[in-house]
Amino acid sequence: MAIIAIPKTHSGAWMTTNVICRAQHLLTSDSRWSIENFDGQPNLVAYVDDTGFDKLAVSPQFGMVFAGSALLIEAWKSWFAAPVLDLKNRPPAKMYVNNGTVLLSVTIGLVEKATSALIFSAGMFMSHRDVALFSGSGAQPAKDCYAANNCGLRAVTSAAVRDHFTGGETKFVQLRTGSMNLSVMPGSKQDMINAMQQRGFVMDTKTKTVTAMSDWKSPTSDAQRAISAGIQTLSAPTGLPPHVWTSQEEDDLDRALMYIAQKEGRVG
Repeated sequence: MAIIAIPKTHSGAWMTTNVICRAQHLLTSDSRWSIENFDGQPNLVAYVDDTGFDKLAVSPQFGMVFAGSALLIEAWKSWFAAPVLDLKNRPPAKMYVNNGTVLLSVTIGLVEKATSALIFSAGMFMSHRDVALFSGSGAQPAKDCYAANNCGLRAVTSAAVRDHFTGGETKFVQLRTGSMNLSVMPGSKQDMINAMQQRGFVMDTKTKTVTAMSDWKSPTSDAQRAISAGIQTLSAPTGLPPHVWTSQEEDDLDRALMYIAQKEGRVG
């Protein structure tokens, strides 16, 4: 497995809403990234929207849906975009930092475009019959909306009303036609850090007060230091603890990746 160096840090949680809609042959996701426990205060959430750091990725015949550590998501997106898939050196699905005390993890859904079939998933996905799957902190409100409206795009927008960890532009990939609104110039984790500093917001979840990052004040820190302290473990988890991958899941993932490499002629 490829090794990613991560500086010592404390944990931050980032959340999302993802939808895999087989009925509409559609992948959708919100574009908000948030830091819980901002500045060490459990009632504060820092967030920023529309950074270009998408939670979806596509290849000629497949699509990927991500949640979890942004460090790992960035590594997976870069690996998946390569002309040849280096199956012996794929990114890790989990890793421990802070002397083994903090688990970073990624959850992955792999979908085949031609059939909209889910060929692999690990982590929490809620299902609506056999036509749609939902993950992230907004999974339940997204599922509720979908059950009433059968629309994967509307489900994400609706989840943003009830879940303050979901927001920004709804990103989508239409698997059959190839229509999508993913970022033309894909953003990186560093782009997200810059955007958080320049145009992010801080929400007090108790009072629902929202303050622009540029106006935010703290008696113990400043915005840049608070972001730096929470940014190192960027993630978009399901709202549950980080997924602990089993050996069977790792093996199943490797088989799914080999299938992709063979189907697309990307075996090294």
